[in-house]
Amino acid sequence: MIQVSHNELVGLCTKAFDALNHPHGESDTIAETVVDLEMAGLSGVSMFVEALPTLDEEQEARAPRCDIIDGNILVSLHGGSLFCHLPALIDVAVERLIGFPRVSMSVKDCRNRWLAFGELLKLAGKGLSVRVCWHRNDSPDDIECILNAGSRYPDIYLQKDLGLEENSMQIELSLAPFSASNSASVPTISGHEQNEAASAAWEQGIRIRLSNWEALKHYASRLLVEDSERSMRGAGE
Repeated sequence: MIQVSHNELVGLCTKAFDALNHPHGESDTIAETVVDLEMAGLSGVSMFVEALPTLDEEQEARAPRCDIIDGNILVSLHGGSLFCHLPALIDVAVERLIGFPRVSMSVKDCRNRWLAFGELLKLAGKGLSVRVCWHRNDSPDDIECILNAGSRYPDIYLQKDLGLEENSMQIELSLAPFSASNSASVPTISGHEQNEAASAAWEQGIRIRLSNWEALKHYASRLLVEDSERSMRGAGE
């Protein structure tokens, strides 16, 4: 394990994503999402490193298909990464709240759902409440995140039988607060726990695996190669 600062980690994640030349997503927004997850104790860096090889293959990723009927939005990402597209999709959902008290967005055929975390945190700071659900492909459990307006971090529940499709995510936005689907549920990971983890990370630094740091550096190093090649071409003109 190594210890790094918030700015060091954001900077390296930004460079790693920039180096992919991915057709969708803003590198600074994506880097902040990864670090938000990591600081909350939710292994954001490991998930990002795991996602990098498939993101690297999405050089001709298809644009999302989006159908809107009243307060319902149906999106297909054609197997693409959710966190590359989520900022634009959230903008669409927030616009629909002007005419409807609650908006539901169903995102089908998507990957990297945990990495949507940082973008959703922003909504609670804007006075919106959010409920996000998806089915875990590696277990029989469903994940339900409740982030009500004014909260810094969500309460995260492991639920049963929410009727969710694989490789999908259900996002609901409202001006009114949400409660868990099962009223008797106790958060598996509370917002308070995440807040304490983030506070400790700010004070003591962020501890991550050396192998993950080296993986990020490996991808980021492509930028140096590209800059060097451009410089050589420019010198020969």
